[in-house]
Amino acid sequence: MTGGIEAAALPYQIVDARTGKSVDAPAFWSRLATSRAVCIGEEHSNPHHHWMQLHLVRELFRRLPKGSPRALAMEMFQRPFQNVLDEYAARRIDAAQLRSRSGYAARWGYDYAFYGPTIDAAVAAGAQLLAANAAKELTKKVVRHGIAALTAGEKAQLPALVLDDAQHRAWFDALMEDMGGAEAHTQKRPGNAKESPKASDTSESSDTNDTSAGGAAMPSADQIYVVQVIWDETMADTAARWLAAHPDGHVVLLAGNGHCHDSAVVHRLQRRGVATAISIRGVIEDDDGSVGAALARPINDYLLVLQMPATVERGATHGAP
Repeated sequence: MTGGIEAAALPYQIVDARTGKSVDAPAFWSRLATSRAVCIGEEHSNPHHHWMQLHLVRELFRRLPKGSPRALAMEMFQRPFQNVLDEYAARRIDAAQLRSRSGYAARWGYDYAFYGPTIDAAVAAGAQLLAANAAKELTKKVVRHGIAALTAGEKAQLPALVLDDAQHRAWFDALMEDMGGAEAHTQKRPGNAKESPKASDTSESSDTNDTSAGGAAMPSADQIYVVQVIWDETMADTAARWLAAHPDGHVVLLAGNGHCHDSAVVHRLQRRGVATAISIRGVIEDDDGSVGAALARPINDYLLVLQMPATVERGATHGAP
């Protein structure tokens, strides 16, 4: 079943994103195994990133103490569908039913083959599956009409939101400027794919792209920012609540790179008492400067520098054991 993603496997170097120095594999795995929350980022359409996630989930769960609580939390599934994930983890439904009953195609839309092997590896390792994201109905209403338009019942579905984090807002504003402002962020994408112009940095959801209903006005940068925070806070809240209920547990969160970084989910986890929360970002070593850019403005704990065949000889590499 893992054939498709396994074919995207690449050798990699582990790099401390703060110092730029290589990290040996034992130290890396030890840090992951002693961190209560590990956020693994992705560009949603990049198969190499999905192989990286599969590899990290499989190897981390293998290294945890036998029988210890562990969970796989996912941006790709929304909270109202937690029961569907529970049914799948209990092997009472199959993958087709999981996709159908969770509204996967309409609510996420990326090829399930990117995620299925990692989900199955987690289930095989005894992990609980967590639907980590906010309901699309909430975020769509916020991006169209603002958070004040939510009813009391809808607001009660949201976790505590911190909307005045200067570091996170600076990251978001820089991203918006790089993308060309709110108008660029709300450009329609073909089909169900929700890739943003700079998928490595921003959230990928159709919620901020839907301006068609009733000639709705273009959402402001502030409205888009609130939705970004709702996503971050909801994922952090989901993971933190599970960890509070499982004091010896470990959670891995799969989410876009725009969520898995210092001022996003990681800081919001720490605010909720999860002191040992870290983030990992996959970067493909090539000639476009991606590695240098990630090291110049570090916002992650580790980079996994994935090496394409032409670059494999440049240094010591690691791979799946």
